[in-house]
Amino acid sequence: MDIKQARDTAIADTITSIRAIEQDGPINYDTLKAIRAELIALADDKSLFPRDQFPLTGTGDSAIYRLSEDVDHRFALYGSTGAAGKSVPPHNHTTWAVIVGVHGDELNRFYERLDDGSVEGQGRVEEKGKFTVSHGNGVVFLPEDIHAISTDDAESTLHLHLYGLALDQLHERLVFNTVDGTVRQMALTTEFLSA
Repeated sequence: MDIKQARDTAIADTITSIRAIEQDGPINYDTLKAIRAELIALADDKSLFPRDQFPLTGTGDSAIYRLSEDVDHRFALYGSTGAAGKSVPPHNHTTWAVIVGVHGDELNRFYERLDDGSVEGQGRVEEKGKFTVSHGNGVVFLPEDIHAISTDDAESTLHLHLYGLALDQLHERLVFNTVDGTVRQMALTTEFLSA
């Protein structure tokens, strides 16, 4: 069995376990922590996720690899390859999300929204903590949780991102500008590579 076949089998087994966790009760932080444990176990064997099978784009930009997705677009798993200096401003997901490390470090900054969203285009957030995702750990998010990510590694990073609904189905995501206190709809992610 080659690496891709072994990875696909391991991913399928993991997603089966995660579906069972999700069906066992409401999605909350405890449920997401159980899902995170399954993803950390999947990422434990780095040989399933060699860097050369998850390269940056031809222009050296970050890339997103779709690894698994149910036919109804649920349980969407991606390999997110980050170029040095990758940065995504504060945003929500509108679905639950779990991120675990495989290669390199990804700094996650957590935010709290300060306004009530009643003024269109206004969205003030304040940083309330941070955590570095690396091999062996991860973070979890409920739909309206807000975070920003950045990478500073000299080599490209690779992290597994699992969403309750696929990225190209998330039409209502918000992205926040911390400088001027504004918010707008986040551009829909629609370009994925295959590993």
